[in-house]
Amino acid sequence: MVVVADIYMRFLLVSLVLGFVCSAAHAALVVTPVSGSTLQVPSYFTGNGNGFAMGAFEITSSNGKGHVLESITLKATSGGAPVNGDDSTAFSEIGLFLDVNSNGLYDPSVDTRYGFPYTAYPADDASLTFAARLGIPSVNPQRFLIVAKLNGVVPPYLNAAFHTVVENVVGTGGPVVGVPTSVIPGVSPVNGSTSLRLEYSITGSAPSYDYAFRLVLDNHDGSWAAGQQWDGPIFGQATFENPGSTPFANWATNATSYPIGTFDATYWSGVGVAGSVYYAPVLIGPGFANYWEPTSVGDELTWWGTTDVFLIDGEMAWTAWRYGLGPTALGSSTLEPAHRVGDYLRVNPIAGSFVDVAPAATGTGSGFVIGVFDVISHTNSATLSSLTLAASGSGDDSTAFSDVRLFVDTNSNGAYDPGVDTQFGQTYSAYPADDGSLTFTDTLNFNPDETKRLLVVVKLNGSTLASYGQTFDTAVTAISATGNMHSGLPTATMPGIHIEAPTLTLSTSAGVTNVAADAQGPADIGVQAAEFLLANNAVGAASLDSITIAAAGSLFDHTGFSSVALFEDTNSNGAYDAADTLYAAATSAFPTDDGSLTFSQSISFAPGQSRLFLLVLKLSGSGQVGDDFWARVTVLGVSGGTETANVPGTLVECLNIDTAGTTPPPSTGSSNNDSGCSTGTHESFWLLALALACIPALRRRARA
Repeated sequence: MVVVADIYMRFLLVSLVLGFVCSAAHAALVVTPVSGSTLQVPSYFTGNGNGFAMGAFEITSSNGKGHVLESITLKATSGGAPVNGDDSTAFSEIGLFLDVNSNGLYDPSVDTRYGFPYTAYPADDASLTFAARLGIPSVNPQRFLIVAKLNGVVPPYLNAAFHTVVENVVGTGGPVVGVPTSVIPGVSPVNGSTSLRLEYSITGSAPSYDYAFRLVLDNHDGSWAAGQQWDGPIFGQATFENPGSTPFANWATNATSYPIGTFDATYWSGVGVAGSVYYAPVLIGPGFANYWEPTSVGDELTWWGTTDVFLIDGEMAWTAWRYGLGPTALGSSTLEPAHRVGDYLRVNPIAGSFVDVAPAATGTGSGFVIGVFDVISHTNSATLSSLTLAASGSGDDSTAFSDVRLFVDTNSNGAYDPGVDTQFGQTYSAYPADDGSLTFTDTLNFNPDETKRLLVVVKLNGSTLASYGQTFDTAVTAISATGNMHSGLPTATMPGIHIEAPTLTLSTSAGVTNVAADAQGPADIGVQAAEFLLANNAVGAASLDSITIAAAGSLFDHTGFSSVALFEDTNSNGAYDAADTLYAAATSAFPTDDGSLTFSQSISFAPGQSRLFLLVLKLSGSGQVGDDFWARVTVLGVSGGTETANVPGTLVECLNIDTAGTTPPPSTGSSNNDSGCSTGTHESFWLLALALACIPALRRRARA
């Protein structure tokens, strides 16, 4: 009986130790908030309609194995701030995105959404759950961005706090560590700029001067939303200094200094801003309402006045507040410069994007547009006599072009139409130097309040062809015309040409296939696990040198396969068969669990060509029922100026072992550096525990 008791106690002790080791090794997902500061934005901010990141956190597989994330629950909180924002009314959208390019920023065209978005939280300080199956590889932490839009049903008050806690995470493979997290810094609404622009003109050569004011909705900050009502522009005198200096340092606070006319208590009211009192006229909108509600970009409101003060451009500061909300409350704005206009011209660049072209592009011989801008007159007629363009960008403007010209968009369609549009000034073969300037002289007459659109038209194919990746941009730096103080100069840089490099764009697809632990595929040719499509959509030939594939999942990838190969789908039928070509030499397995394999071979992609690659596997029989295998392309090796897109690719689930194999597993079992305890190995641990416990007792019996 003593021997039996001794055996039992040793068996129990070793079993408990081994059970503890297994449990610790199964810790699966670790959640870590990303440090940052509270973002301050206008109370109606929507990130130009795309949303903005108001916090981030990372999820990591802690035990060196990939796992599957199933859901994330966020809880709204004020974080202890004095003003608690109402999360059920302030937002118009709350969502989660994966930081695909790992730059720590929200990129709407790159980052991918996790789960479905919500319009708001169900209640203040409530919770939202986002659900989707996502593989978390062991290679790198996965960063999630909390992306929101304000402009909800009730705009939030200034300085209200909106923060987030990751309340819970659900995933396969073991417990989750780090939830609930500490408070993740979020967003707080502050005074922003307005979506309005204030222009004024001055006439007269001596006091008193006549002023005309034009308040226009131009949405220059992207913050306008239908229904905004504005009241009470506030004026002051200030000289706007160099960027970075403190504006509005010297305000004139008496009403007679304002170029609006004599103070009239009927239409003016004193308001407090930053400890000083300023006077503001009431805006009179349609139907004599004491507010103005613009309905579309371009809407304007005008009024007039006289004063002895002559203000040049940039000397008058102004702001406005949202009707019914007051100058320092919800929706009020920071101070902005008023812009002087009049019997002279304003130049306004039209937003655009790069034109992707080949180094010798000539626009079918007629040229193509690389910049568009408007020249606008105001209250009087004007005549434009010259215009100067400055070049910029990484390409050499003195050698890349064979033709540079200016055209007036005669038919106002925004496009260059040879034989229809009218040339303005000279024809140049190139710029005199890299990043140099060209001046075009001609005569162009403007009626009052007239806009003429001009087009910068070029041909490449110069004395030295441009290289892949180079850019060529333009800005208007000067004009000569009747009047003076022409505004809008120099203009913002207009994106022009991008010499398009050949680019291999990756897309990944896979469906989970149930297989046996020793599956060899039909006719022993292997199991098709995933498909990787590479497409060259550029104007030049692309060069591929290698493809690196990383493994993830619970299957031991260094012992679970007898063959790993990458084939090109030669016959383009989407399935692996005997007609397909081995891309590169196959290997027996991945070098380590959750490791990577690089397949090397140099091949060329013609412009517009696509190639489909198939990951083909044969299993060794060592896998356990319930094991799964995931894969992703992590690196594309390219050369010859070739670029890549969407790399690293999507992590996809490929195989699920649902049947034990007939082939006995290798004697090494789950060897090497794996710290996890997968299903099927626990029986071995129990037997090992029993053996260790029995050895001393058996030795005593032998001696007896």
